[in-house]
Amino acid sequence: MARRNNLAWLVLFWVLLVACGPDTIFLRPGLDTPAQHVKNGNLLLTRGKIDAANAEFIRAKSLDDGYAPAYVGLALVQGHRGNLDGGFETLEKARGIAATPDEASAVDRGFDLLEGMRSTVRN
Repeated sequence: MARRNNLAWLVLFWVLLVACGPDTIFLRPGLDTPAQHVKNGNLLLTRGKIDAANAEFIRAKSLDDGYAPAYVGLALVQGHRGNLDGGFETLEKARGIAATPDEASAVDRGFDLLEGMRSTVRN
């Protein structure tokens, strides 16, 4: 009888332990894409969180080294940090790897934004 009682306590303890544990985290692979990281980076840039945006663009580039919008984001980060010449160099690289009309358009927007930054610095 004592052995059965010990087994019951052990089962009860195990159930309580498992029931009180942390919720399972389900990873969403759709969120770890270059496009999603660029989207996050652009949102962070608009909020002035330059370092966090940079991390997002670096992640996008690490997932796909040929994804031009990641380079556009990195160029904008360089511009926000005052390195406009470096930003333009990065955009030239992005222009060379842009594979779709949408990517080419993103590169053109990047050039426009950096030119705007350059105009602000001159005034």
